[in-house]
Amino acid sequence: MKKLGRYLGAIGLLLLIGVVTSCIKDDIAATEAGTANITVNISSRSGEVDDDNSEVLANEDIKTIRLILVQNGKVVSNSKHSFTAPDGQKLLEQGIRIVGVNKAATDFYAVVNEANVNKNFESDFKVGTTFDGPAFSQVQLIAYSSFNSANGLPMVGCETKPSLSDGDEVMIKVTRAVARIDLNINNKTGADLNVSKVSFGEFFPTSGFLFSQSDASVQYTEKDFVESETIENEKSNVFTYYLYESCSNEEGVYKVGLNESPEFPLTQIYDASKTPIKEIKRNTILKINAIANASGWELQCEVTPWDVEEYNQDFNNTLVYSSDGWKPGTIAARDENVIQLIPDTEAELQFMLESPNTVSWVAVLDDNQNFTLLTPEGKNEDIFGVDADGKPIAYQQSIKISLPPDGERNVQTTLHVYAIVGGNQYEIDLTDNRDHTGPGEGEVNRFIIRRGDQ
Repeated sequence: MKKLGRYLGAIGLLLLIGVVTSCIKDDIAATEAGTANITVNISSRSGEVDDDNSEVLANEDIKTIRLILVQNGKVVSNSKHSFTAPDGQKLLEQGIRIVGVNKAATDFYAVVNEANVNKNFESDFKVGTTFDGPAFSQVQLIAYSSFNSANGLPMVGCETKPSLSDGDEVMIKVTRAVARIDLNINNKTGADLNVSKVSFGEFFPTSGFLFSQSDASVQYTEKDFVESETIENEKSNVFTYYLYESCSNEEGVYKVGLNESPEFPLTQIYDASKTPIKEIKRNTILKINAIANASGWELQCEVTPWDVEEYNQDFNNTLVYSSDGWKPGTIAARDENVIQLIPDTEAELQFMLESPNTVSWVAVLDDNQNFTLLTPEGKNEDIFGVDADGKPIAYQQSIKISLPPDGERNVQTTLHVYAIVGGNQYEIDLTDNRDHTGPGEGEVNRFIIRRGDQ
C-alpha cells in the first residue's frame, strides 16, 4: 500500500504545531490587578448548515470536558468535568464557570470525551508547569481496536483571549476527531435481506490523532463489522460506523461489501461527481445509499460536513447540580430513598449547585409539624472558589432537618427541593450522586423522611 510521504508528514506536523501554538501569543499582555469570574462555553456545533444534515445520534454528545487554561506559557488551570444529560436529551453545549482567574491573556484548550484519547492530561499538563504546545498538538487517539463510541466521540478546540474581564464569556467550538459512515441499505431484492456482515476496504486507520495531521506512520487496514439485521423487502436500514480520519489517497481501497456475497462484493465508493473517494476527513459523514437488487447493488455516495444547525443558548442560565448525599453520622439509616432520622440530631443533606452562580433554591417538607426544616432556602452567589491547584470548585450547600422532641412516632414526610433559574422553578433530584445538567423530564425521585425510633 502507498504511504503518505515523510516530507508531507513533516510539513503537516509543522502546520499543526502552528495551529495549536497560535493560541499562545508571543506578545503576552501584562497581567492586570485582580481576578475575573468567567464562563467558558463549549459547543460541539461547528457552523450553520441546511436542514439536510444528519441528526445527532446516541453517544455523539458531550460526556466529559477537559479544560486547560494557559497564561504566560504556564498552565494555570486544568480541570475535568463530567456530565449526564437529562433522559432523552443529548448534551451538545455546556457552560463551565471559573472563578478567580487572573486578568491576563489566556489560552483555552478543550478536549471533549478524553476516554478515547491516549493521553493523561492530569499528569502531563499539571498546574504550574510550562505548557508543551508541540506535545499537545501530537496527542494520539487510543488504538482503533480499543475505540468505544459509548465513551463519546473525541473532540478538541482552542480559543485565545488577549485579556480577561469579570463576567467574560469565552466560546470554544470543538471539532470531532473522527469521521462517520452512514450506510443506508435499500432492499430491492424481492425478498427479506439478512445482513450478517458489512465489510470495508483497506482504508480504516489503525491509529489517529486528536488534531488533524499528515503522518507517515499511519497504517490502514480492511475492516469487517458483524451484524444481525433483517431488512424486509422494499424497506431500508441505516448502519452507522465511526473511523479515524482516513487520508490514504490510495486508488481502489475505498470499497464496501455485504455478507461476503457475490451479489454484493467489495465495490468502489464514488462521490456525486463519479470520482473515486480517496479520503474521509474528520468531522465529515460519508453517506452511502446502497440499493440492493437481486442481481447486485448500486452505490450512491456523498461526503457532507458533520454539522448541525446552531442555536443560541444562555449558559448563564444553564442549571448544573450534583448531590453528595447525607452527611455520615447525621442519619440512622438509608434504604434507597427512605431516610431514618436520629432524634436530637440534625440530618444534613449535602449538595452543590455548580451553575449558574445566580441560581437560588428552596426546600419544602410535606409535613412541617412532626419535622423541622432548618434550612429552607439558599442562594448560589459567592459560593465559588478555586482549590490549591487552580481548579474551579463550588462550595457545598446543605439542607438540615430535625425532629421535634415530642413529635409523633409513626410519621413520615417527603422532601422537595426546587432550583430557581432565570425566574423559572424546577424540582431537582438529589437522590443520587450523578452530575445533572438542566431540569429533567418526567417523575422526580425524592427522599422520604422517617423517624429513626419507629
